[in-house]
Amino acid sequence: MTSEKIYQVELRCSYKEWWRYNVQLQCGSYNATGEQIGFSSEGRIVAEVGANLKEAPADFDAKQKLVLQSSPCHRARFLIYVLPHSLPVENRLDEVPPFELKLRILSDGRELRTEQHIVNPWSGISLELNLA
Repeated sequence: MTSEKIYQVELRCSYKEWWRYNVQLQCGSYNATGEQIGFSSEGRIVAEVGANLKEAPADFDAKQKLVLQSSPCHRARFLIYVLPHSLPVENRLDEVPPFELKLRILSDGRELRTEQHIVNPWSGISLELNLA
């Protein structure tokens, strides 16, 4: 018999322009035979794509972490999307370097690992994590 676990992903970013990005986290939970047995999602929508905001909304909390947890499962597949709703003001690549996104990955409340991913400020990033 295989044991089931609860997986969790925590996402943080300290980039000063983090407010320019919408974030969507999705998780599919699977049993030992590969059948999907659960789905969860979490998101942070700051503005509609193309909003072209000039500054962060008053209620934006840059220190807030986003967290998504699987249901009890044998394997979990997390999809993470970070997409700009307002592009950087600067037009030159050397004026807007890529920024860092930090992930903390847990299994049954214990940290498995941390990861750092580099994000293109114009296109964002999409990530897939398969945990078993």
